[in-house]
Amino acid sequence: MEKSRRPDTIRENYLFSRVYSKGKSCFGRYIAVYYLKDRREGGTRIGITVSKSRGKAVVRNRIKRRMRESLRLLYPLMKENYLIVAVARQAAAGATFAQINDELAELLNRAALLDIK
Repeated sequence: MEKSRRPDTIRENYLFSRVYSKGKSCFGRYIAVYYLKDRREGGTRIGITVSKSRGKAVVRNRIKRRMRESLRLLYPLMKENYLIVAVARQAAAGATFAQINDELAELLNRAALLDIK
């Protein structure tokens, strides 16, 4: 099955809670990644969280846009059937896109979620 360009997103609160409580995690300077093997078939689903303590709406939306684009670029390399939640940390407010992209790739690789051959 060929992966679509746009990853499916997690929108339900119970899925976020399940990933946080039962999943595993990897932490970096800018981002924390939580992941859990999904029981549902049909691809990997991704959620992005940026807390209000990270800044005002403009700053939070900038962080989310950068994380979303980075995950979109990495999505074709990701393993199937996982729930992944990326959480912005305080330092993400001052990070560039390249820093966020590099860290997300490193964290997903460390978590063995990238299917690199």
